[in-house]
Amino acid sequence: MRKAWRILLVILFPLVLAEARTFAQDAPVYEQYVFDNTLLNPAFTGLVDMIQVKAAHRQQWIGFGPEKTPSTTFLMFRSRFKARDGGLGGFLYTDKNGVNSQAGLQVNGSFQFLMRTKRNIKTILSFGFGATVFMHTYDESRFDRDIYDPIVDYSTKNCFGYDANFGVLLTHGGLIAGVSFDNLLQWTCPAYNQRLERSLSVNMNVHAGKTFWLMSNMQLAPLVIFKTNMKNMNQMDLGVRFKLLSGKKIRTVYTKDENEVVIGLTYKQTLDVGNVSPLSISPMVGFIVKNISVSYLCEIGLTGLQRYNFGSHQIALGFRLYRDKFTTLDKHNVA
Repeated sequence: MRKAWRILLVILFPLVLAEARTFAQDAPVYEQYVFDNTLLNPAFTGLVDMIQVKAAHRQQWIGFGPEKTPSTTFLMFRSRFKARDGGLGGFLYTDKNGVNSQAGLQVNGSFQFLMRTKRNIKTILSFGFGATVFMHTYDESRFDRDIYDPIVDYSTKNCFGYDANFGVLLTHGGLIAGVSFDNLLQWTCPAYNQRLERSLSVNMNVHAGKTFWLMSNMQLAPLVIFKTNMKNMNQMDLGVRFKLLSGKKIRTVYTKDENEVVIGLTYKQTLDVGNVSPLSISPMVGFIVKNISVSYLCEIGLTGLQRYNFGSHQIALGFRLYRDKFTTLDKHNVA
């Protein structure tokens, strides 16, 4: 146990002090973490004993037209090692925002250390790593040619990029606490003027949550997330999820429920220096019937500009397969 804590301190200390930089146009949208927590922290990879495949799509600013609004699509996969000491996963994604678009692949890996066990309550320390490669496209051919601009040549520019992220997660029964760092590698897109393009620092996400059993078939799981670029841009997400379990139960050491109904709500607020205001509120609903899952989320903007559209909408469709049918999704009480 002491060795695991030393490893944690050695890895985290230089990351917190680092002044790594990244560029604004290389930060894809990861709001689908509501549907898959590996998008928040790669250390979630392999934490539950199942194979999962999930597709998700997010369409923002409904009402302005599909060609003018940002959209993001993911195809995600994650699995646990047979030895139950880690996992492997990742996702393919496309992200479109006006003349900018990205298509990429991220591969996640995790390692887990059992620090303590008492009856059915386990304390697990997980380390997750992610590596991303992507192609960034900047399409000037869609610009209005009636206005002359000497730096615009109306061409389509493509460039390849790379990035990495890292996360640590501590779970104890129904309690989770973690921290993750995105945009760890410095990458420059030649399609942009490096002297004019504003750069950002490493993004840090601190998150904590707890699963409460209200009854034998009911769970309540609050979650708090604090995001910062370690300069002057900060955000806080407050979420809560209610889960109703039903269906045929297979009783052994653990109990698995075939069906689930999930209802959730997320509130987001900016904590930027000199600007503290609400951003959005997002109700969601999801259903799991045996191995198939369907989820939907609607994000309603609370800022003045966001009131001129019909919100952002996300939908996800997933398939999960248990390696051992007697092992429940809730074995570690963290999913």
